[in-house]
Amino acid sequence: LSTFFLQRAVGWKKAMELILTGRVFRAKDAPAGLFNYVVPRDEVLAKALELAREVASTAPMSAMMNRQMLIRNSNMSPEEAHLVESRSIHALMRQPDAREGIVSFLEKRAPNFTCDPLKDVPEFYPWWREVVTRSKL
Repeated sequence: LSTFFLQRAVGWKKAMELILTGRVFRAKDAPAGLFNYVVPRDEVLAKALELAREVASTAPMSAMMNRQMLIRNSNMSPEEAHLVESRSIHALMRQPDAREGIVSFLEKRAPNFTCDPLKDVPEFYPWWREVVTRSKL
């Protein structure tokens, strides 16, 4: 993790301690929030595939929008984030995948999501301002 994300994962004080001490620790001793799961080495791939299948079973458009909101809205005020979420919910509930999710649940079958997150995005997407940086590294 970078310093940018580390403090968001474990808190400012714990991030400062980890960065300044350079402490090495076992996964089971890691601070809360650093890892979602700690599994034996021979179970890592199985756990990763399990999570990948679970994510892949959700509506792609919904997954993409929720991912972007988690990433982008963390730098907004609560009011701005709420407006973005409200607009997103309103837009996504009008798409065919919303109905398919409800109907497939009621019919106790796997959903067949058809919306394409690269083509069927709401009209206000992207809602953030792109910032171009030029590095001399």
